[in-house]
Amino acid sequence: MTTGHPDWQTWSGRSAGGGSMLSYSFTGAIGAGADGTIDLPVVAVGFENIYQNVTISCNDDTAIHVLTLSRVSDAWLFFRLNFITGGIYDFPGQAIVAGETVRLTVTNNSAIIKTYVGIVNYVVRKV
Repeated sequence: MTTGHPDWQTWSGRSAGGGSMLSYSFTGAIGAGADGTIDLPVVAVGFENIYQNVTISCNDDTAIHVLTLSRVSDAWLFFRLNFITGGIYDFPGQAIVAGETVRLTVTNNSAIIKTYVGIVNYVVRKV
């Protein structure tokens, strides 16, 4: 790799120049056919959060579940995926500005209550 250029395949390279990589973990039971939501920490003044990765799992292979990331202020949906038992999902990165909150929503499409476990990885960068 050329000297002075970040390696975008590493977490430090994905930090978008001078940012800190953070992880927000979650776990919770969601009823049959219901949605579970978690609001991630609000973006601090003078910073932006760049969301880049979601990992999720559940012990159910009878249904296709849905995970979304959206901005609370206007319900803008910037990431959506369908999964069965889970996985690690990278995406190019979505910057969310100061004062905004991101909502993670998981839809349980199975016929019984299921517990979901996961983590959202993001970079906090000073602007």
